[in-house]
This record gives sequence, C-alpha cells and structure tokens, in this order.
Amino acid sequence: MNSRHAIGLAVHSLACVIYIVMNGYAVPAYKQLVGGLTSRGVAIGMAMYLIFYFFVFLNLILVFIQRQSIQFGLVILMMLAILFYLLPQYPVRGLAYCALTGGLTVCAILLTNAIHTAYTRWRKHAALQPLEAHSRRAMPRLLLASALIGVSICTVVLGLKIFGGLTAQALARQSSESGECYLVTYTPGYHKLGMIGQVFGLFSGKYFFRVYTKDGALLESSEWNFRVTEIFAVAPEFNGSTVLYPGTQGYEDWWVPECA
Repeated sequence: MNSRHAIGLAVHSLACVIYIVMNGYAVPAYKQLVGGLTSRGVAIGMAMYLIFYFFVFLNLILVFIQRQSIQFGLVILMMLAILFYLLPQYPVRGLAYCALTGGLTVCAILLTNAIHTAYTRWRKHAALQPLEAHSRRAMPRLLLASALIGVSICTVVLGLKIFGGLTAQALARQSSESGECYLVTYTPGYHKLGMIGQVFGLFSGKYFFRVYTKDGALLESSEWNFRVTEIFAVAPEFNGSTVLYPGTQGYEDWWVPECA
C-alpha cells in the first residue's frame, strides 16, 4: 500500500465515522422539529443499514481509484442510486441521505488529494512528477461540479421543505368523532423567503394536512408525500380510524387507530 492509498484509507474511514455521528444527531433533531421520520411513511428499518454499507463499500473502492473522473462518476452514481431506492416513498430520507453521502464522499476525495499533494511536495517529489494536461483535468472538474450541484440541490430542497413546514400557517381545524384526534390544514410559508420561496412554491403543493392527538402529538403529515398534490376544495374528514384528505387524483387516506 503506497502513501496515497494509506492517506485515502484514513480520510475515507473518517468520512464513515462522520456519517455515523451526523446521522445520530440529525435524526433526533429532525424528530424534535417536524414530528419524527416514521410519521412520514412506513419505517424501512434495515434498509438504512444497507445504505450505510453501500456508502462504506463505495468509499473503500474509491481509495484504490486514482482517476478523479471515475471517482466523481461513482459518487454521482451512488447519489442517483440512493434517490432511486428511496423516492418517492421516503422523500426525507432520500434527500437527506443523498446530500449526506454525496457531500462526505466528495469532501473525502478532495481532502485525500490535497493531503497527498502536500505530502509529495514535502518529500520533494512534486518537481519530478509532471503535471497532467489541462484537457485531462476537464472531465474530473465537470463530474465534481455535477456531484456538488446534486448535493446542493438535495440540501436546498430539504431545507426549503423543512422551512415551509415550520413556518406554515394553519387554515382550518377539524376534530374526529371520538375527540381523540384533530386534523389541521396548512399552507406552507415559502413566501417568507421572497423570490426563492415563491419560485419553489410553484413546484410544490399549496396545502398539506397534519393529524395530531388531542394532546398535540403529531401522528401523520402529507407534506412529505411527493406523489400527491393536496387541494383544499373539499374538506378532509374522519371515518373511524381512517382519515381522508383530498388530492388532485382523488381522496388519499391514512389509517390512524389512535383516532378511533
């Protein structure tokens, strides 16, 4: 194992450790802010471990690849695979893990190259190694830019959706027959971000619905259901344990036993 491989192994291992730490802090923080990941859909349990193993395996492979064009190409492939695997059923996880894995891997690649360059210059070998032509560096830079754009888009969309939910304005409230739950109709607060929020609002739903217990605990929310565009032309309704809310394709439903 040469010096580049040793440096790469150390840096990419650090990226895997940071992944674990950030995942451990991000999940409780998101649950506190928005009401919990499981309120957005069916928990997929071990699938999150599969994504982590995929992330670790890919970073191990990248240690032994020297061409940056291949490295950044694999990063883009990893991000697309995670999005394809999780969307549209799990949009929060899809955007968050795409940004997390892509961002950490890109940083690991760039940091490995920077440390290795500094190390070779310290060993006074840099002058003996001719630089590659700029034409050969164009493709890695293009793929790096593509990976960074993908990470940025996922991060921005996730941030805008969270902001829209946190600043949403309640329009109407309806209680279940049992009085154990109530449903609130909201409109997202994207307009508070000015032009950026207004543009994002054009591609997002104008309404969403949340179901709470009578004590205020969040049970369900439609704000992260990307496959449904909610409307407010017809009022949502309770039918025992079933909650019905209107969308452009008809009624959608939740089964919420707490409301019976």
